Amino acid sequence: MIIHQPEITRKDGHTIVYARIEMAQKRAGIPDFLWYRVPDRYVGYLSAQNDAFLVPGLLAGMYFGEDIRVRGVISPRLAYNLDEYQFVLHFRLPKDVRPVEITYERLAPAAEEPWGVGTTFSAGVDSLFTLWEHLPTRQALPDFQISHAVFIMGFDIRFKQRANYLQLLNQYQPALDDLGIELLPVETNLVSLIVPRMKYAHFYGPVLAGSAHLFGTLLKRFIIPSSRDYPQIAEFTSSSDPLSDPLLSSNTLDILHHGATHTRAGKIEAISDWKFAQEHLRVCFSRSEDRGLLNCSRCEKCTRTMVPLYALDKLEAFTQFKYPFRKHWDSLWLARKFNPYRGYTHEFVPFVKRHRPDFLPWLRLAIGLGYCRYGLVNLIPMGIKKQLQRFGYFIDDRQDESIFEDPAIIEVIRSLR
Repeated sequence: MIIHQPEITRKDGHTIVYARIEMAQKRAGIPDFLWYRVPDRYVGYLSAQNDAFLVPGLLAGMYFGEDIRVRGVISPRLAYNLDEYQFVLHFRLPKDVRPVEITYERLAPAAEEPWGVGTTFSAGVDSLFTLWEHLPTRQALPDFQISHAVFIMGFDIRFKQRANYLQLLNQYQPALDDLGIELLPVETNLVSLIVPRMKYAHFYGPVLAGSAHLFGTLLKRFIIPSSRDYPQIAEFTSSSDPLSDPLLSSNTLDILHHGATHTRAGKIEAISDWKFAQEHLRVCFSRSEDRGLLNCSRCEKCTRTMVPLYALDKLEAFTQFKYPFRKHWDSLWLARKFNPYRGYTHEFVPFVKRHRPDFLPWLRLAIGLGYCRYGLVNLIPMGIKKQLQRFGYFIDDRQDESIFEDPAIIEVIRSLR
């Protein structure tokens, strides 16, 4: 596998940075090019190194067992770290990836001296908690105060939802400006390396780290919000954790992992009085394009976020929920999409018991019904589930390998070849 020298082009007010991926054996579904696209005004922040493509591209080599040759310049520190990084990924996910040899054309640190501190921003619980903890009013150390937030299209927001992404961008940009934080919008097809071959929840870490390396002349530090606390990290495997993320650092970019010290309910409690979070929290699994910016309040992720907020009597302040719990029995919606293996139920019961004990019987009932529903759903034969997909049930759009690619951008790149 060859990761070619990155190239750059401009089109319609945007700058596209791309690198050709050449597999030793042609693989169906593997993109010929990895790319990032940013508005032209951010072109001065972009790195000329190949770090932003090696970090995610390594996943394909490890998955298919192909040794990698990297053209262009790579950070020596990143190259040094990748041997151990591969060991960690293989140790935690031995059935999915295995270490490969990497050959570098040139190793050299970037000449720039970046100054910014960034984080990935989705307006979810994890990213809001990390942002909250690194505001100047809470983080006393200037070198760890967040100055930039990277907002990605092609990660949790699909390309067919471009209108939603732009609507959110227009909402978040001025709100973050008020906090003294610059929003960095970036589009990318990196997730197309993962889906549908690897588990999305396991391998999203390199997507976030690669996007940080893209802004290599700006960011000296990048903080990745944790999606699991430490007990969950011991139980649930992922490519993003306090051990693996720092191994993707370069000579000029330190990558940190933040938030594993707190449970999900603990994070929600921490940001529950923050007006910015109340106005912008976005957690919804729903992909509907006609509901604007609201959380649907009916999917599993919405309901498990509303439970701690309701227990704190703070849910009414969070304006982005379409149908917030107003009575205890509203929590029964949790059973509708309940998944006992998400790993959060065990923390919600003691949290509710501590903050709103009269709500606890209803939560227990919702969880009990959810277990019954989950068990019954698992008994449905796969053939019947496939038939029900015609009616909109049991569809996971992340298994569609084209959903994380923008054909218009690929057409622009191919026209230059």
